[in-house]
Amino acid sequence: MFSIIYLLQNILFILIIIGIFRLIFGKAIREYHSNWSTLIDGFKYSSEDFYDKVKKELLSKEIQGISTTYIYRNIGGLTSGQRKYLRVMWKEYEYDICASPFGTGFFISWWLLTKDSLANRLIKRIPFVGNFLADKLYPKTYYKIDTASMFMTYANATVQKIIKDILNEKGVRALTELEKQPVLNNIFKR
Repeated sequence: MFSIIYLLQNILFILIIIGIFRLIFGKAIREYHSNWSTLIDGFKYSSEDFYDKVKKELLSKEIQGISTTYIYRNIGGLTSGQRKYLRVMWKEYEYDICASPFGTGFFISWWLLTKDSLANRLIKRIPFVGNFLADKLYPKTYYKIDTASMFMTYANATVQKIIKDILNEKGVRALTELEKQPVLNNIFKR
């Protein structure tokens, strides 16, 4: 009887170590929430100027705890070039914005990501009961859903405002309502 308990403890310990290893070196701790993109054909604009306008507009709203930085993402594999993104951070949310010339046009996209805690990720990996425990210890509350929606709505509205201002300034057709709609992922499912 003692050897079975000892064996089960060792298996559980190994599973936890494997889970930690996979968590650290495997999947990122960020989860995709939503995204949006558009290509404005026949339009040229500076990525840096676009990022500066978005930063200025976002920071002027005095939201407590909001900050910005630049990140670089690989275009392809490890040895490929990189593209510069503007990252806007608030609470556990990250909003990555891409603005880039593309062919004869100007491409703009954003990705909203949520950060998941290390503890929650570890609990989810416990065989058989992990998701149940994670649901109880880290529930997806209305507050969490609402704050993700608030941040996404606010950041998207800011990007849309800057696009509208730039297009008006250059005398180019504004985006339609359909072109402004983000693509939502069901981040709150388990």
